[in-house]
Order: sequence, then C-alpha cells, then structure tokens
Amino acid sequence: MFNYKIFMRCCFENPISEEEKQANLFKNSRLNYNQSRLSKETFSMPEQEININSSGFWKSESLNQQFSESKFIKDQINLSISKPNQEFDPSEHPVLKLKIIESSVVQVGTEIRINSLGLEGSKRAKNDHKTYIGSQLTENGEIINDYVIEEQSFGMGKQHFIIKFNLLTSKYTISDIGDGTGTFIKIRAETILKDNLIICYSNSFMKIVSIGSTASLNQNIIIKFLHGPKANEEYCFQPSDKIILIGRMTDCKIKFEDTNMSRYQCCIVFDKEKGWILNDGNGKKGSLNGTWLFVENEFEIIDKLVIKAGKTLFESHFE
Repeated sequence: MFNYKIFMRCCFENPISEEEKQANLFKNSRLNYNQSRLSKETFSMPEQEININSSGFWKSESLNQQFSESKFIKDQINLSISKPNQEFDPSEHPVLKLKIIESSVVQVGTEIRINSLGLEGSKRAKNDHKTYIGSQLTENGEIINDYVIEEQSFGMGKQHFIIKFNLLTSKYTISDIGDGTGTFIKIRAETILKDNLIICYSNSFMKIVSIGSTASLNQNIIIKFLHGPKANEEYCFQPSDKIILIGRMTDCKIKFEDTNMSRYQCCIVFDKEKGWILNDGNGKKGSLNGTWLFVENEFEIIDKLVIKAGKTLFESHFE
C-alpha cells in the first residue's frame, strides 16, 4: 500500500534543520492518514474492478472473459519487452536527458541520458525500459538503482523514483516509488485536476478530494489540507466561484500568513470543457518558489519539466 510522504520544503532557501523538522512532522501525520484509508480500499482483481450488483453477486463469466483478454494482451507486451536486444532498436525512439540544475552532492550541469532501453551506462544494466534513481546502490547483494544520488540524509529514498519508457506511446513517464520524501514536478502550465492529486507549496500540502461529476451535475471541487498551518481544513468551491486564489493577499479565497508563500501562490479555475484547472501564481505571473505536484502515479515527462527528489532538481530535455 502506498504511503504518503512529504519532501522537506518547496521553498529551497529554507535551512536544513527546518526541512528535517517538516519531514518528521509529516511522517507522523501520514501514518494516521494511511490508517484512515484502509477502510476505503477498493477490492479489485488485476486489470478489472469487481462490480457487485444489487443482489450482491457479480457476473463471473463476463469478468473472466475480460480478464483473460487483458492478460493475453499484457502477456504479449511482456513477451516483446523480455527480449529487447533481439528485436528492439532504441535509435528509433527519443532520448531523454535529465540535466541536474541543483543538488547537494552531484555537480550542477551533469546530464543523465536515458534511452528507450533505460539509462545509458546503467549500474543495474537490465535494459528493461526502466530507470531507477535513489540513494543506495545495492540491497541484499542486488543492484537496485541505475543511478545513485547519495542524499539519503536530505530525503532521497534508497529507491526514490522510476522512469519508464512506454513502447506503445513512445513516451517517458515518471512516478514516485514510495521511499524518501516524495517526487514532485513543478507546475509551469495549466494542470487539469483529478481526484486524489496532492499539490504542495511552502510547507502546505493539499489534496484534491473530489472534482465532482458532470453525470451527477455536481461539479464542486473539495480541497483538504494534509499538512501545514491549515492541516485537516476542508474547502468546497463551485464553478460559479470563478477564480480561486491561494496566497497571502486579502482577495485570496484561501488566505495564508506564511511569508515563504507568494502573494498569489497558485489559483484554481473552472473551465466548462476541461473542468477544474490549476495554475501557478495568479495565472499570469508565477510564484517565487513554485507550486509542485506529487507524482504518485505515472506522469508523462515533457520537455523542460522540472523534477524534485530530495535536494536534487532535474530538468528534462529530449533529442
């Protein structure tokens, strides 16, 4: 089960001792949050949720047929992936370059090259279309990471995040693994919000509990703060609220006194076609220290995406 984590601060100028304090505070709070999630877990089978009808039964024939078809397709994909060196030509796909733009241990400007098989010069050397990055090279005698950044004392997990290459879409994705203080991407363009996304700025972490449903005509957005000065507070907004400003100014609908936060830290607006959208700053001018999205699930890597893990910042480029 996934454990929610927190990176020390989105404000990079904060002292290390303050970052450690924030990380320790959230580690305790996330235990309580995870316990509350246990009763809400959805009982499911691989690739297909079990739908229970009003009589308390589900149609096993339909489910088994769908599961068998899905398993067959998945097996074929896995079969093709299992022999990458025999039939797969990485030169036919883009190369992802991660440039280190800030770090406590790695020289700024260092580039990590990842092709469709994995990291070039990988320590793990599996060629399985995956790249693992973390603070620890081996565990129980086995190499667990392709690239090592020794920042364990600054929140880098022993196996912190994974980058995958999708053979079907020819795209790279990134996701947090669950160790360390979290993997975050910096919001630079409008981001369409979904249920359960976690956004952070300064030392505040807010979760999108619900964005409503067009089917039920309830399109209200519900926001809950998981950590920070507004921890456990919930806010509900309607599409008619137009723009929801978050920051230190008096016209902010969620107002903070935090001096590490910008006057307009971020804003949320409703679009009839796209739904609820998040922007950094007021939508025109960005915030000072940025607004960050926690990548619990796979997130497509685009050009010039800024990624934060531990005390290290990466910027993505393609060739």
